Order: sequence, then C-alpha cells, then structure tokens
Amino acid sequence: MEWGVLAVCIALVTGVLWRYGQQVRAQSERAAVQSTLGALRTALVLDYVRGMLPAAKKTVVPVAQATTPPNPFALLQQASVNYAGEVPAALLQEVAGGSWVFDKRCGCVGYKPQDVAVLDAPAGAQAVWFVVELTGAAPQLRPLQPYVWSGVPLE
Repeated sequence: MEWGVLAVCIALVTGVLWRYGQQVRAQSERAAVQSTLGALRTALVLDYVRGMLPAAKKTVVPVAQATTPPNPFALLQQASVNYAGEVPAALLQEVAGGSWVFDKRCGCVGYKPQDVAVLDAPAGAQAVWFVVELTGAAPQLRPLQPYVWSGVPLE
C-alpha cells in the first residue's frame, strides 16, 4: 500500500514538473524568436542607412528603391544556425520545427515553432509570418496576422 502511494506521489510530481518544463521551453523559444526578429529588423535598418552613405550610393542600390524585398537573413553578418533557407510557404511542412525560412515570392520571413501548440492565435496557424514592407524609409518587418504565443502577443 505504501509503495503504491509513493508511486502515485512521484508520478504527480513528475507530471507537474514536466508541465512547467514545457512552459519554460515555450517561453524560451518565444524569447529566441523575438531576439531574431530584432536582429533582422536591425539588419534592415542598417542596410538602409548604409545605402544612404555617399560612398555606398555608387555601388549599392538602396533597399528603399528596390522592387523586391530583400532577404533579411542575407544582411546578417553571421548566418542564423536555424535558418533553413529560401522556402516557399507551401513547402513549410518539409522544414523542421524551430527553423526560420524566407519566402521570396511574398517577401515574407517565417518561423515554424518546435511545437505548434504554443500558438494560441490565430487558430490553426502552423508558423508565424512577417512581411518585409518597403516604405519610403527603412524597410519594416511586420506580422501578417496578430500572433499570440503562449498567451503573449508576438510582434
């Protein structure tokens, strides 16, 4: 009898710890996504500013004058470890979870979570997508939809 009670207690504690571990993993993945988005946004702005410099104007076409959105991953000094390359949105299911992609057709940056259950909204989303918008100023990286990751908005 005592061994059965002990086994149930151990199973309960293990279950609770596993649940909290999943929540911590989801929040750390969200933080990594936010960090990568920040690096991509910074790379877009720095490329825009670099194109405004007098010496660079002769050799580089400024991003704001480009007709197609640039791949922000190509602007990074060091490639992201989990960047899967240029992949159309239709082929996203072939990409491993936890990977970034760039769809050059729409000029979109996408991230496929390791566990899609962390995406609370929109319902049924398999990835988060951000479009590179070419404006009169520096290009912007904006979410295609309002995403909620484990109860927290992702911007």
